Amino acid sequence: MAVLSPNNHDAIVVGLGILVTCAVFVTMRQMLIYSRDSAIIPPSENKPQYITQDVEDSLKLSTLEKLLDSPSWVIRDTTSTIICERALHNETTFTTILRCISGADYDTREKGIRALNLILDSSTIEFLHTPQGYVALIKCLEYCVTDYKHNPFDADWDNWCFRDIVEQLALFLVLRLVEKYGPSRLLQYRFIEQWLVKEPWGNTTAERQSNFATFLQETSQKLNEIVTPFSQDANGMKQLQKAKLIADNVTGPDTFKSAHQRREGGEDYSDFYVSDSGRRRVQSSTNEYVRRRHREAMVLNDGSRPVGREDIIQRER
Repeated sequence: MAVLSPNNHDAIVVGLGILVTCAVFVTMRQMLIYSRDSAIIPPSENKPQYITQDVEDSLKLSTLEKLLDSPSWVIRDTTSTIICERALHNETTFTTILRCISGADYDTREKGIRALNLILDSSTIEFLHTPQGYVALIKCLEYCVTDYKHNPFDADWDNWCFRDIVEQLALFLVLRLVEKYGPSRLLQYRFIEQWLVKEPWGNTTAERQSNFATFLQETSQKLNEIVTPFSQDANGMKQLQKAKLIADNVTGPDTFKSAHQRREGGEDYSDFYVSDSGRRRVQSSTNEYVRRRHREAMVLNDGSRPVGREDIIQRER
């Protein structure tokens, strides 16, 4: 073997040094990458968490009060639901609310009727379908008669939104009861005598009967949804006649029912008699204007062109 020269020896040493340095660098880099990847914590899946009934029952009132002040809307909403369900299924609490809405004090009635509307919906209205519920609700409306000055009857304008908030919320609950259970219980607990007859229908009997018959033909008024079932019930017709809201010569519920059906069919109902003298309700130009004003319109336009008349679809209601 030939003897290596000093120059060749130096080259070998330098080459080995470079090779070792590269090997150390690559090894350290791989170790650092492995260490970095091992330290990464993978994101955990957000699994839905449900509150069991046992957890709800274990929450104290002080805890619920603190949760109501939470900045999270979800927590506040869930807490409100828990409180409403507790009040609804607690007989003492529900009875207290009914006692509040049937009291003479306005502030107490307002708090009670707001609480009642908060805890009741269409699926839980059955809790109010009791003798105590009807008595309290009608008593609340009876006090509402003298709470403020009611607007006189106007066939062209619906004064539902101008009613006091207590009366409005109470009538809303009455409407839910009528829609689900019919008018029989309201008739039994004298809704017509205690509240409906005290509405400002007019100054004389003839005027009251005329305005009330006109009101029964106005489908745009919210209160009509409560009163119309009375006129289609035999017992309701008797009570309306006893209250002098309907003329004695009206034979039965079919009179108002057929007029209502003709109106829904789009037929003319101007031949309907509204008083003893047999005066006919004639649609004036003012009523025609109101009818045109009560239209629903829908605009269909994708934004590619200015809105034109051909984009507007109107439907009378």
